[in-house]
Amino acid sequence: MNGGEATVIGRIEVPLVNPNEPEVQVIAVAVEAYSQISSGDVLCTVETSKATVDVESPYDGWVGEIGVVVDGRATAGDLVCEIFDARPEPATKGSSTEAPSTRPAGVRLTRKAEKLALEEGIDLSTLPTGRFLTESDIEALIGRGREAETIDPAIVGRVGDRSVVVFGAGGLAKSLIELMRAVGDFEPICVLNDHPDRVSEVLGVPVLGGREYLEPLRGLGVSYAVNAVGAVRRIEDRIGISELLEEAGFELPALVDPAAYVAPSAMLSPGAQVFAGAAVCSSASIGRHAIVNTNAVVSHDCVIGDFVHVAPGALLAGEVEVGRSTLIGMGATAVVYLKIGESVIVGNGAVLNEDVPDGTIVHAGGVWPRPD
Repeated sequence: MNGGEATVIGRIEVPLVNPNEPEVQVIAVAVEAYSQISSGDVLCTVETSKATVDVESPYDGWVGEIGVVVDGRATAGDLVCEIFDARPEPATKGSSTEAPSTRPAGVRLTRKAEKLALEEGIDLSTLPTGRFLTESDIEALIGRGREAETIDPAIVGRVGDRSVVVFGAGGLAKSLIELMRAVGDFEPICVLNDHPDRVSEVLGVPVLGGREYLEPLRGLGVSYAVNAVGAVRRIEDRIGISELLEEAGFELPALVDPAAYVAPSAMLSPGAQVFAGAAVCSSASIGRHAIVNTNAVVSHDCVIGDFVHVAPGALLAGEVEVGRSTLIGMGATAVVYLKIGESVIVGNGAVLNEDVPDGTIVHAGGVWPRPD
């Protein structure tokens, strides 16, 4: 604890900017430890693949120790700083302004995830360690413990050879339902979601329940499923749902919007999704469960790995290779012959001029390689 008579009046934490992306990059720290601030002053600036956010103080007061560093990574719920009513004394070596954690050792989760887990009576000590847990992780745990009820006869009566179950109830689910309706080859028969009480239908398709209905639906003869979990940074969520659907015996077809162009020589792997206005050009290869989003261009001879997301308006020139689980942000561009590694995040509007190593984050609007 800080010494002196100063009293903590507020604790500022790293916000959860994007529900699918609990980690952020700290791109600026605007205050110094033990300095005086006013309500509305910016403490730091953080960035995800989709947004840049200023973290402001809601208090007048004095800053304690700073818990984040420029160019460092942080996760939602991490301490930025505490705000005091008077200037605190500098902390002595080995002390910390961090409040003692009530969570079991090794368990890391967002505040919302913790709240949901406690509401559902989940013992936090039973949660997995070694990675950051979000609401979707807790929802999946809840779903594994539920039992399916009798399926509505109206749904049972509509099951046919081209029936599809849609897993996920967000924006990607809407896009995929409209895509399938436009193509006409598949009929979305129901939506499954690990938190089914949040929405009752998606564009007229009923939400039946969670993952507990996969086996009953497969038993009724539903052969196809689509993954509508479009996690960006939390790509593990999309991977997990794809594996869940395949293990349940469903076929995940490649889907192409009628307003997209896919060259006859291009190859689409199972589960690939190509949206309106996108172009997949000659001899390009799209990996399993990859997304080529609206108006994105994948030029000739590109190789797109499994679970890659080429976001709206991105442009990949010829013979670009993109590794597994990488995000190419909206409006980003890559010159010919590049190799972009696995688990890379390319921010919106970034320009890639050289190969990008595995795990790299290229900031939105930035240029790779970074200028000296």
